Parts: sequence; C-alpha cells; structure tokens
Amino acid sequence: MIKLILQISVLFVCVCCKAQTDDDVRENVVLHKKETIVKSIKSLQELKFKKDINKSYQEVKRAIEVTRKKSNIEMPLDSLSKQFKEALLHRIIPFWEGTKWSFEGHTSQPKKGEIACGYFVSTTLKHIGININRYQLAQQLPINEAKSLVLDRTLIEVTENSSEENIKMITKKLPEGIHFIGFDQSHVGYILKEKEKLYLIHSNYTDSRGVEIEAIETSTVFASYSRFYLVPLSTNESLLKRWLTKEEIIIVKK
Repeated sequence: MIKLILQISVLFVCVCCKAQTDDDVRENVVLHKKETIVKSIKSLQELKFKKDINKSYQEVKRAIEVTRKKSNIEMPLDSLSKQFKEALLHRIIPFWEGTKWSFEGHTSQPKKGEIACGYFVSTTLKHIGININRYQLAQQLPINEAKSLVLDRTLIEVTENSSEENIKMITKKLPEGIHFIGFDQSHVGYILKEKEKLYLIHSNYTDSRGVEIEAIETSTVFASYSRFYLVPLSTNESLLKRWLTKEEIIIVKK
C-alpha cells in the first residue's frame, strides 16, 4: 500500500513538473518570437540613407527635388517605385523619429514642436514633392485620406475578427513597399511591408510617444482597431506619375 502511494506521488510530481516545463517552453517561445519581431527593425534610423547621414533636413529635401526633376514618367515602374520608396522611407521619415505627438501638432520641422498622426503623413508626403495641401489632408477622416491618395485604384478595406486575421489579410493584399493605412475613424500612418514582415510607422498617441516604427504584431495601437483602409503608395503608378509631374492631389472631403 505504501509502495502504491509512493508511486502515485512520484507520478503526480512528474506530471506537475511536465506541465510547468511545458508552460515555460511556451512562454520562452512567445518571448523569443517577440524578441525576433522587435529585432527586425528597432529604429527608423536603421533605414536612413547612408549618404544623408551628415546632411540637414533641408539639404535632403533639395536633393530629393533635384532627383525628382531629373526623372520622367517613361521610367520603368520598378525604378520609379524604388526611387519613391527611398525618398520617403529612407530619406525623409527617419528625420522625424522621436518627434512628439499631440492632437493639435502640425509642425513642419522634424523634432521641433509636435506632430499629430495626420500631419505626419501629409507633411512627409509634401516634403518628398507630392503636390498636396498638407492641412486639408490631415484634417480628414482616415477613409477620406485614403480616398484622396488612392486615385484611380481600388481602395483596400480590411475588417477581420482578430488582429492575427487582420495581419494575415493585410500581408496577403499588400505588395512589398510603403503604404498608407487608416484606422477606422481616428488614426493614420504608414505601413511598410518588407520581406513578408509588416511594420507600422506613425505618430503614436500612446503616452504621446510620437513618431516611431513598430512591428505590427506588437503594436497596441494596431490591436485596438478592427477596420483598416489601405492604399499602396510606392507601387501606385498614378500617384508616382503625379509625384513627377507635380499634378495636384485633390482632397476628398466626404
């Protein structure tokens, strides 16, 4: 009888130990996954164009303008797309990292003053040469900002039952590149798809953190919404042509 009790006790301890070990393994896998995501791109400065490291913001804007003027609409789409992405993602946006958020923020100078989410998008687009009224665009609802930028393409709308499903659907629908993302009725930013990973680049209202890049899986802002409006930018041929020709982007207000 004593022997049987001892055997049951040992078995109970083993089962408990195994359960605890399994929980530890699962926790370690989750932590490793989060660390891997975060390590992918920690900072916008990692994306910064090497030739711009010692240049001022104004010098970079002028350099982008010179390159834009030398280009033409007969360029292959891939080349034009790469040029646009480089200008916005690698040359302009990194200067804005760390600029604080406020609801009324509308500074036109990175790290001087504060910037709301809509003004971050409209200002950076204007500063790479898009002919757009940055005040009017920033003051619209996310869906109208999306409609303003989509031009003759079809607006992509994603509404799934969970963040995980939304991430899968966005990954499926968007090509590699940088895109506009509108969050239901109250937030906007950029979404970067690179090597099948998604990153949110926005002026983050959480704790007024401001402009930063986040892996989408770990973004509390993304997880707070279930409806998204998406517009490809670096692969939007109509937008790219208007960038070169300086044709005005008309703001959709309703």
